[in-house]
Amino acid sequence: MINVSGDHAALLFRFFIPYALILLGSLWALWFAYGKTSAVVENESVKSTLAALIQIQEAFDGRLAEIETIARQLSSESKIQAFQFVNEPFGGTSPYKLWDLEKSLFNYRLVNHFIVDYYVGYKNSGMILSPRKVYADQQYYNLMMHYEGMKYEDWRDQLFGEYHYKTYIPGRSVKYEGNAYSVVTYMQSFGVKGGGGVITMMLDNKQIQNMLRKLTPGQGGFAYIADPYGRMISSIGLDQRPELLKALPFGGGEDAHIRLMGQDLLVTRAVSPASGWSFVSAQPKQLVLEKVYEIKRVTMTVFLSTLLLGLALAIYFADRSSRPIVRLLRLLPKSPADSKRSASQHAVEFIGSTVSALVANHDSLKQRLAEQVPLLRSVFMDRLLKGSYPSQREIDAAMEHSQLTLRGPQYTVALIRIRGYEGPFVKDMLRELDIVKIKLHDCLHGSYGDEVLTHDLGENRMALVFGGSAEAGAHSGFEPSLRAWIQEVYERLIELTDTGVCIAVGGSQSQVTELYRSYGEAQFVLHHAEWSGHRPIQYYDDMESSSFSYYFPADEELRLIQLVKSGNLNETRQLLEEIKEKNGGEHRLPLAVERLLAHELCGTLMKCCQHQRTDYGRSEVMEAVHQALDPQSSPSQALDAVCRAIILVCMNFEESKKSRNDRLSQFMLDYIEEHFREFDLSLSLLAREAQTSEAYASYFFKEQTGWTFSDYVEHLRMNEAKQQLSSTDLPVSDIAAAVGYLSLNTFSRAFKRANGISATEYRRISRAGSDADLKK
Repeated sequence: MINVSGDHAALLFRFFIPYALILLGSLWALWFAYGKTSAVVENESVKSTLAALIQIQEAFDGRLAEIETIARQLSSESKIQAFQFVNEPFGGTSPYKLWDLEKSLFNYRLVNHFIVDYYVGYKNSGMILSPRKVYADQQYYNLMMHYEGMKYEDWRDQLFGEYHYKTYIPGRSVKYEGNAYSVVTYMQSFGVKGGGGVITMMLDNKQIQNMLRKLTPGQGGFAYIADPYGRMISSIGLDQRPELLKALPFGGGEDAHIRLMGQDLLVTRAVSPASGWSFVSAQPKQLVLEKVYEIKRVTMTVFLSTLLLGLALAIYFADRSSRPIVRLLRLLPKSPADSKRSASQHAVEFIGSTVSALVANHDSLKQRLAEQVPLLRSVFMDRLLKGSYPSQREIDAAMEHSQLTLRGPQYTVALIRIRGYEGPFVKDMLRELDIVKIKLHDCLHGSYGDEVLTHDLGENRMALVFGGSAEAGAHSGFEPSLRAWIQEVYERLIELTDTGVCIAVGGSQSQVTELYRSYGEAQFVLHHAEWSGHRPIQYYDDMESSSFSYYFPADEELRLIQLVKSGNLNETRQLLEEIKEKNGGEHRLPLAVERLLAHELCGTLMKCCQHQRTDYGRSEVMEAVHQALDPQSSPSQALDAVCRAIILVCMNFEESKKSRNDRLSQFMLDYIEEHFREFDLSLSLLAREAQTSEAYASYFFKEQTGWTFSDYVEHLRMNEAKQQLSSTDLPVSDIAAAVGYLSLNTFSRAFKRANGISATEYRRISRAGSDADLKK
């Protein structure tokens, strides 16, 4: 819109200035009040937090003093002091002393719930004593108490590795008497250095955390207690991070603003004057200053409401004066030249020039729309034949844009195929076909006008959409008038082509939205009817019903794949012939169904090739696949090509099987020849070495050699035994062991069963025969 934004901007600016000054002044006052309130609330929050910290610090100092007093009392007990010099706790009177000492220990956790428990550890004797319990140190750590992530050696080194004086260990997870605790450990050594003992008290860290939890009422805050050495003893809301103390830039009793974990925090710290321990609390600034932020939200809401109200009033009064002209300007288009006009130019001049330009461009626009009509008609016909229009309303709108009309009680689609032009189509042939189709279109349009809609389907085909007139349908019926009209169209068209045409006509439909059904029926007729010069026109209603199924069940496919992969060439050929015969005969399959059968056999061929290890015949297989998928080839040719490829793959598997069988047979014979003298030779061992199953190894050996495995091994062993019996003086037992028998009895029975005489008799006869030969 021209000048609208500029005029409105100047008008809004004049009204906006006074409102802005008033509103900005109010905002400054409110912001000043907010800043003062924020400072007061922040200081009060820090003071209250510091007071709470001091109360917790005093209570905690009292607890620590009580713990240290208990530790001093225990370390001064004479029985506890005396037992540090015992090296053998279970020798002499030491067991009695140990029992008496355990009975004298008072269970302080009955009167002090701050104590989980305590124990006394002795380095020399390696004993751990606590009320009701006496253990060796390793047993105590493994059975009664175990720190999470700490080994026994580390725990003992921590206990006795150095002299402890009021030593506090930060809070840590521990499993004590089967229950999980979080404890702060207090350690106090007594006695001689290097051989005394340690009093260890486990303090309940959860009670300390409950005290600190009062300082962090909201999420995101934290509190912790640190000893004078910077170690974080206990904390809430924060993992143990000793480096945090070094990062805080203030001393005791002061506060600071820090940014941690992505948020601003108010931090307060108190230091115990007695122990030097630090008590730190950090609370989210958002939580502390919640009331201040509420005041800020109210202030900003009032300011923004006032600002928006002032702007709305300014826009309203400016719009009242310019509303008629603005509405008119919004209806007019904006050109690049108009965008350069100044804001002061009169709007009426702009309106006049724009209307003149619209009138001048009307004829040009109309011509451009006329040029687009053929394209719109082509798109409309393509969608109509494919059934892409869901309702009659959309079809009517598309026909209006395409400047087409289609009215009548019944509708039919006819497909025209121009004879003499078959694929593959080259450039010159397509150019000649375009000329022929233009002639046909002009002839139909000149004779029938909009009663017949034509659509180019590419290559040598055209589609005709016929809507029967109400007069013809009432006079003689739609079907006779349709056939007469088709015959008339055919007679007109054959005069325009030298090669002639054939027309496939689908069934009639009562609604335009159902024309895609008639189109599909016409396609079926075009592809499956038997065309001749005597029958150039064929109707879907006149075609005989054919079988639309073929014979190739899943079990036959599985059997075919198994035969091919087993290399059984004769049965593969026989099965393929049976499949062809059952899908042929008197009622030959339709072309589309025969092509589906070729495609499924093509998939079976690819399954057979999945595990083929060689590339022999791969080119022939791919050529057969391409021929089967080529829409230009006939289904019978594709079927024959796939069958030939399947036989070729079967021959390849047969040759591979023969070569593999020869290698496996020679391997088995060589292995038995090499190892038949070993007593542990067995069929399972042979199968494992040949990388096959025991059952298949037995079957395969018998098939290839005519011997069973056991008979062949026994045959080799008997030959070797007879040779040694006749040529050596070795004992029969040694010969039996040398040829693979564990016992002489087994060998003797096998030898007599195989030769009819015993081994000793065979040696005697063979020696006698040799002596007779020498005498001769």
